[in-house]
Amino acid sequence: MLHVIQALTRGLRQATEDHNWSAVMNVDAKIAELLTAIQGKTLEVDERQALDNLKKIHLQARDYCQVESDKLAVKLNLTMRNREGAAAYAQFADDEGMR
Repeated sequence: MLHVIQALTRGLRQATEDHNWSAVMNVDAKIAELLTAIQGKTLEVDERQALDNLKKIHLQARDYCQVESDKLAVKLNLTMRNREGAAAYAQFADDEGMR
């Protein structure tokens, strides 16, 4: 069990550092499976410590993903505003016979 927790921690950290969002989702699903499997079971001290570390890395990954998502949303909104502005300018140019 300890090795599984440690491997998931490493995998999540690496996927996040690599900006490999599909791998992040894959590891996250595996973490959910692990948590379901160990629910109600008694863990050894080293397993609990590894799980605490996994939780810490998971929170960091979640926060990082949220920041990246927010950046992407800003870029998409800017692109949409620029597209709308260009369309309005094109319409104005057509209306004024500037083409």
